[in-house]
Amino acid sequence: MKKLLVLTVALMFALPVFAQGVEEETSESYPSRNVRVIIPWSVGGMTDVLTRPVANHLEEQFGVPFVVENKPGGGGVVGSLEIEKADNDGYVIGTTSMSTVSAQYVSPVYPDIHNVELISQVITIPATVTVNADSPFETLQDLLDYAKANPGKLKNSNSGSGASAHIYASYFEAMAGIKVNHIPYAAYAEAVTALLGGHVDMTNIPLPDVSAHVDSGDLRLLAIASAERHPSYPDVPTLKELGIDVVMGNYSGFVAPKGTDPEKIKILDDAIAKAMEDPEIREFLINAGYQPVYLNSEDFATVISDAEKQLDFLVNELGVEFVDD
Repeated sequence: MKKLLVLTVALMFALPVFAQGVEEETSESYPSRNVRVIIPWSVGGMTDVLTRPVANHLEEQFGVPFVVENKPGGGGVVGSLEIEKADNDGYVIGTTSMSTVSAQYVSPVYPDIHNVELISQVITIPATVTVNADSPFETLQDLLDYAKANPGKLKNSNSGSGASAHIYASYFEAMAGIKVNHIPYAAYAEAVTALLGGHVDMTNIPLPDVSAHVDSGDLRLLAIASAERHPSYPDVPTLKELGIDVVMGNYSGFVAPKGTDPEKIKILDDAIAKAMEDPEIREFLINAGYQPVYLNSEDFATVISDAEKQLDFLVNELGVEFVDD
């Protein structure tokens, strides 16, 4: 009986210590095991290319594997839905882009960006105003003056009616107060080829798909549609600088299943911010044509909100019917 009493007292003192140890394991040691990183697109795509170096940096910071898993299908729908349905214990995160927002307009079954927790934005891929190097338009104002004097005469190449480049062109057209002749092609490559060949006058195709031809001197950038100038093209103004309040294009960032512990979100957000300060990662992304733009979860939410408003305007005010490209 005496031994039992001693054991009972010992357990009473031990339990609080044990409980404290459990608490420290869940809050202070996160992450303590593998973290799955779901990419809703194929290997080698935009999001895949940018995610892997960031995931490698997170592995180095935390000392645990960040295992990248590509889950393509349905233009990002399949993988995005898997992120939404995953356990919210902090050991599943994923990536998102503009297509997560636009999917509602092109797919009968679609993810909802409000069904996940935003962690960080890491890049933007700005649309452009690009002309042939032999174009008479030396500045954006030259192009706008001509377009306003000749409504519908400018030929603008895109990647198909309702596809991304057409969406960018339609939004630019509306915000600039001009009318252009939209010329559809099968994809970005064909639309850029048409501009190189002088078959069209301009395009709003995003920077990574025109940059090589800009660098070679065959195309000329008149403006980019980002919030700030691109580090590779510091002399090219943004549309906002030129008086057209347009930030458009794609973006990518990290998300987690709804209900993930805010403390874990903050831990991941801080780590991603640190990764985006790494000179090698920044150089890699810039050389790939992307614009590194780290934003925390609150600022990322503003980007998402602006994207939703743009798409709603395009669909409900301009009558654009989206397709998945």
